[in-house]
Amino acid sequence: MDAFTLIISLTLAVAGSFLYRDYSRFLRGAYAKYGKVVSIHQVFSSLTSHADNSTSQTYVKNGFYPVIEYPHEGGPVRFTAIDHLASGNFHVGDKVKLRILKTRRKHSRTCKTFIALISMISLLSLGMIGAAITSSIYISFGQVLLASMVIAASLSIMVLYQRDQDQHYIHELSHTKSGRAQLCIPEPAAFRHWKSALQDPVQRIKIRGSQLCGATCIGSALVMLSIALIPSIQLLLKL
Repeated sequence: MDAFTLIISLTLAVAGSFLYRDYSRFLRGAYAKYGKVVSIHQVFSSLTSHADNSTSQTYVKNGFYPVIEYPHEGGPVRFTAIDHLASGNFHVGDKVKLRILKTRRKHSRTCKTFIALISMISLLSLGMIGAAITSSIYISFGQVLLASMVIAASLSIMVLYQRDQDQHYIHELSHTKSGRAQLCIPEPAAFRHWKSALQDPVQRIKIRGSQLCGATCIGSALVMLSIALIPSIQLLLKL
């Protein structure tokens, strides 16, 4: 059996599994909608000075919060963004990008498949370095090229995943490159209603694209694994 080809196929399989399951699952629970500020709502708070820090950070005494309107299938929907970051920072007519999370977590968590992919990339890289240093390990030029492509693709997937997570889990008032204000809404009330954003064609393309690329990687890994096992199978048949 060609051990190096086996490692390449396993790395590709892990990358495919990550894309098909974990990345697409993240895309289903973290997405964006666009809206605009239609009015300002003043909210009076009765918090005392002894209130806990978590509550006092959520509300601002006599805060001026934006009423944001976003499109929906049944017509436009409005809600008041009651958050200490939003108080006094918006004006009527401002365009807002809403980043919606299915969870209330403020930090991303590394899944097991992500850790496994890092391990496989490290193992593949060590194999290439070992082959370059010692003559006892031989790998062909085609294997080096294929391994490099798999490592580059896997690293690109990891960077893209981390970037998407950073954009959704940073709960701070920020702005997009176009100047549009950006708000993060973790675990929104009535999530079934917000979930209608998954019908957005752009988000649907991202989810289907992630699943398609994952399935392609897994299929390619199975083909490579079969090729790596052929010598061993032929040897067993001769016995």
